[in-house]
Amino acid sequence: MANRIIRVVEAFLGGLLIAFVVTVVHGEGFPWVVALGLVVVGAYCMALRLLDDNRIVTVAGMMGIVVTVFVLAQRSPGGSVLIAATDAGNTWVLGSALISGLVAVWPRIPERQKS
Repeated sequence: MANRIIRVVEAFLGGLLIAFVVTVVHGEGFPWVVALGLVVVGAYCMALRLLDDNRIVTVAGMMGIVVTVFVLAQRSPGGSVLIAATDAGNTWVLGSALISGLVAVWPRIPERQKS
C-alpha cells in the first residue's frame, strides 16, 4: 500500500514538473515548442499507463499536469498572466488536458497469449 502511495505522489510531481517547464517556455517558439511539449505530455502519460497496471498512477500524473496548467493560467495578484490567451496558450492548455485525459481513459490492451 505504501509503495502505491509513493508511485502516485511521484507521478503527480512528475506531471507537475513537466507542466511547469513547458508552461514557462510554451510561447518561445510557437508552434514547435508547444508541439514538443504536447509530445512530452503524451509520452509521459503513456509511460505511466504502460508501466503500471494501476490506472490511478496515470490519473495522478494527469492531474499533476492539468492542475499545474490551470493554476499557472490564472491571473496573479499583480495582474500578470503566465499563459496568455494566444494561439500558443490555448493550444497548450487544451492540448495538454486532452492528451493526458485521453491516455488516462484509454482501455487496457490485453496481452497476446503465446501458442
